[in-house]
Amino acid sequence: MKKLLFLTIASSVILTACQDSGDESDEGTTDEDPLAVSTTLYALEDFTSRIGGEHVEVESIYPPNADAHTFEPSSSEFVMLAEQDLFIYSGVGMELLLIQRKKFSKMRTSMCLQLERTSIFVVRGIMNMTTGRRKKIMIIVTTTPMKKTMIMHMMNSMQMRMARSFKAFKHYHTGDTIDVHIGDADDAGDGEWHWYTRTDEAGDWQRTDVEGLEYSGEATETKQLKAVLYDEEDEVLLETNEVSVIIDDHDEEHGVGDPHVFLDPVLSQQIAENIKEVLIELRPEQEDDFTANYEALIDDLEQLDEALASTFEEADHNQIIVSHAAYGYWEDRYGLEQLSVHGLSSTQEPSQSELVNIVTIAEENNLDYVIFENNVSSTITEVIQSEIGAESLVLRNMESISQEDSDNDEDYVSMMQMNIEILQQALND
Repeated sequence: MKKLLFLTIASSVILTACQDSGDESDEGTTDEDPLAVSTTLYALEDFTSRIGGEHVEVESIYPPNADAHTFEPSSSEFVMLAEQDLFIYSGVGMELLLIQRKKFSKMRTSMCLQLERTSIFVVRGIMNMTTGRRKKIMIIVTTTPMKKTMIMHMMNSMQMRMARSFKAFKHYHTGDTIDVHIGDADDAGDGEWHWYTRTDEAGDWQRTDVEGLEYSGEATETKQLKAVLYDEEDEVLLETNEVSVIIDDHDEEHGVGDPHVFLDPVLSQQIAENIKEVLIELRPEQEDDFTANYEALIDDLEQLDEALASTFEEADHNQIIVSHAAYGYWEDRYGLEQLSVHGLSSTQEPSQSELVNIVTIAEENNLDYVIFENNVSSTITEVIQSEIGAESLVLRNMESISQEDSDNDEDYVSMMQMNIEILQQALND
C-alpha cells in the first residue's frame, strides 16, 4: 500500500498526528508515475495542479458545488484517500471530515496529520513519514492565550533524520504568556532538556536558563523557541522543531478564526509554497519544474491582489450583502464591509435582530445587490433579497467548482477575475 502523507494548510492551532503500526512496503507508484493527490477545497486542487503540472494527478473529493462546511465523505472515499500519495486539506473546522478524524486513524497509513488553528496562518506543517522500527516521539506544545495544543514531532538523531522544521504565525499580543510543555517524551532516554530562543531567523540560538519539560515566559518580542536534549557527556540526543512566536498587537475585529484563507491572494501565496515544498519532499528530482510552476502561480496571485486592491480603492462604497461570512480577509486587506446573513459557516443561522439589522443597513445605504455563492443555498438570503428589492449576483468562493465552470475550463485565477467583475458591479452605484 502506498504511504499517505497529509499536508495541512492554513488557519490552525492544533497539530495532531497518528501513526499506523503496520510495516507494509510501498507498492504501485514509481518515481515515473504522477503523484496521486486528493484535496478537499477546489483552491487546493487548482494550486496543486498548477505547481505539480504533469507530475501530479490531482482531484478534489468535493463534487460540483459542494459546500465545504457540510460535505461528508463516504466510507469508500476514506478508503480511496488511504490509497493516495498525498492528501491536502485546510483544517480549522472548515471540512466536516475533521470531525470524523477517527476514520483517519483506522486507515492503514504510516502517518496522518491534522492541523487546526484559530489564529492567522500556519506557514509550514510538513512532516516526514516514519516506517518500520523507526521511532517517533511527539512533543506537545501548549500555547496561550488560545488554550490549544500543538503536537510537534521530534526524532532520534541516531535512528532517523529530523522532521522538516515548521514555523507558525502564532498570534500573540504583548504581555501574553507563552507556555510550552514537552510531553510524551519518556522514550527519549536519559538526559537533560535545555531551552533556546532567538529573535532573528538568521541569528544564533541563545541558550536560556530554563531546563526541563516546560518553558514559560512573557510575550515581549517576536522570537523562536526550541528544546534540545543532552546526554551526560553534553552531546545532543534530540532536538525539537522550532516554533515561531509572532507578536502582533493590531486590532483584530475581523478575520480571526476565519478559515477562508484561500480567498486572500496574498496568504494564498503561502499555501502555494506549502504545496510546492511537500511536492519537492516527495519528488525532489522534479524540484526545478515545481519551482518554475510555483513562481508562475505567484505572479498570477500578485496580479489578483493588485486588481482587488484597485477595485476597492475605486469603489463608490465598500458594503456588500453576502450569504455567509467568507470574506473576512478581504475586509482586513482591502477595506470591504460584508453584511453576512450566515456566519463563518453556512450552517450558522442568523438571529432575528441580525436580519433586521441587515435589512436596515441595506435600505439606509441603498444597496442594490445581494450576493449569493455558487455552492451555498440560503432561503433566508432569498427572503432578504425580496424584502429590499435587490438584484442577485454570484461569487465563487473557491470551496468547490460548479459543473459549468469545470466544463468551461475555468480555474482559480479566472474565477477570481470573475469575482472582481462582480465586486465592481456590486460596489458601484
